[in-house]
Amino acid sequence: MARICDEIDDENCNRNAFPMELLIRGADEAAAGLLGCLLVRDWPDGTHSAVRIVETEAYDQNDPASHTYHGRSERNRAMFGPAGHAYVYFTYGMHYCVNVTAGADGFGCGVLIRAGEPVEGVEHMTQLRGGRTGAQLTNGPAKLCQALAIDKSLYGHDLRMPPLRLVRASLKEGERIGCTPRIGISKAADRPRRLIIMGNPYVSKSPLNAKAVPLDAAGPMHGTQAKGTQAMQTKQTVADDNGDNGGSTSCDVRIRRVYEEPSADDGLRVLVDRLWPRGRSKQSAHVDVWIKDIAPSKELRTWFGHIPERFDEFASRYREELDANPEAVSRLRELIAGHPRVTLLYGAKDNERNNAVVLRKYLLDTQVSQQEANTRK
Repeated sequence: MARICDEIDDENCNRNAFPMELLIRGADEAAAGLLGCLLVRDWPDGTHSAVRIVETEAYDQNDPASHTYHGRSERNRAMFGPAGHAYVYFTYGMHYCVNVTAGADGFGCGVLIRAGEPVEGVEHMTQLRGGRTGAQLTNGPAKLCQALAIDKSLYGHDLRMPPLRLVRASLKEGERIGCTPRIGISKAADRPRRLIIMGNPYVSKSPLNAKAVPLDAAGPMHGTQAKGTQAMQTKQTVADDNGDNGGSTSCDVRIRRVYEEPSADDGLRVLVDRLWPRGRSKQSAHVDVWIKDIAPSKELRTWFGHIPERFDEFASRYREELDANPEAVSRLRELIAGHPRVTLLYGAKDNERNNAVVLRKYLLDTQVSQQEANTRK
């Protein structure tokens, strides 16, 4: 097969690396964004084999079909971050499969690479696949791993680096992404989290292929909604002061005391206190992500002491600390951008005067200010 992807050369690796910021937005958006991109295997002799990703499936820790559904373990630790690494697992006692980790660090999610279209180094892949050719070469997750010699030695590997790396590429003119339920699973099998390049012969064989719904007509996926042939650019938005999003935003941010029973409507639960809640285990707290460095400083927290008369001054000082802490604020905004709902968790007994109330209002105010600035441009 003729060489069609000069961009996979080592000297161009960094320039053409997959944009990892897309992966942080969550599994569904990453599953769409990975379609059409290249998965490149570098061989010791300096040659490459590469496949063009044509089929993906999204999984996350809120999904009963995901390996992360029951929490972190030695087997699935790579899925909890950071994004853009390889989660390789052994299945059925004979096959390997590979996922690209996605989502915010600490939130267990990833994208299964189900199939690829060979574009370079086909002879090497054919040899590894025992002489199989055509669609049989890489039209399934285990076949793809065998063709690219992906095994547990690549567990946790950073996919920006050789010998296995993602390279950005675009969909071809006229190609469309289709959405179907996932295949080969028994739990949550009806969720439309499998994406394919419609009509591509290297997609896994399934009766569902003929029923694929174009992504721009499929409506919401499980986690985010994607449109057209590219992943949707999820907006960083928060709800208005009463906690409702009024139908005008793509995400709402709520607050809840960590000692209260969790709700099925909480979405991603983010602890924003500097200290872990006393008397709560990780399991009973139901915390998905802990951003301790976004909490008020120890000095400010001690001064406030939850004295109601000091709350207004506390809020003003805390906002100044947030202004001076853009890294932590940006991390929280990335989480908000990747999830339809985020609940900020706090431990204080006062539900009206606490750091989460101030933080949520800060996110709203700064978002509105940014939108107004963009409108004036």
